[in-house]
Amino acid sequence: MSEFESPALEAMDYVRRISRRDFMRAAAAFAGTVAVASVIPVSSAFAALPKGIRIMGEDEYVVFKRLMEVMLPVKGTPLVQLDKVPVMETLDGALLATMPPHVWNGLKGGVKYFNEGPQAEFGKKFVDLANGEAERFLDKWANSSEVPQRALAMGLKKLVCLAYWANPPTWKPLGYDGPMSRRAGFVSYGNAPMPKQS
Repeated sequence: MSEFESPALEAMDYVRRISRRDFMRAAAAFAGTVAVASVIPVSSAFAALPKGIRIMGEDEYVVFKRLMEVMLPVKGTPLVQLDKVPVMETLDGALLATMPPHVWNGLKGGVKYFNEGPQAEFGKKFVDLANGEAERFLDKWANSSEVPQRALAMGLKKLVCLAYWANPPTWKPLGYDGPMSRRAGFVSYGNAPMPKQS
């Protein structure tokens, strides 16, 4: 991993520390900006990317999209189909857009390293692997004794899964109707200390 080992590992440590609550908060903020963002002109450098993708370049987008296809085999299940929820847009706008620039740059290096990882064994990049090959590669790296491989596989998988499940329509097939605190009307006090009992 040579020249980008430290930045990529720092980015994976950042991803590891993201909680579901942090991501849900960012996803809610993202949902509120979708309408506004849709009127902002897209840069010509990102013309080949789908509408709504502002942070990822084509190189990162194709890797995350392939990860989504391999990791979320929802076709033929009661789960919400991938084309019915904005998974990549949620990942891009709700998480990647909130990363400090140096973390995002480290993650981009990690994504490139991950995409090139299967070439020794399969003679292809990750984005070109068949589903079975991609699953084997992900499992191998997720269980690797090599920290960079394990951190990248687990971190990238976490990002894609969070981006899917952050979309409220994905909850219904599970029988989940959202956070109880929201339904009950609880007021959020942030990180206020717990009340003391006398």
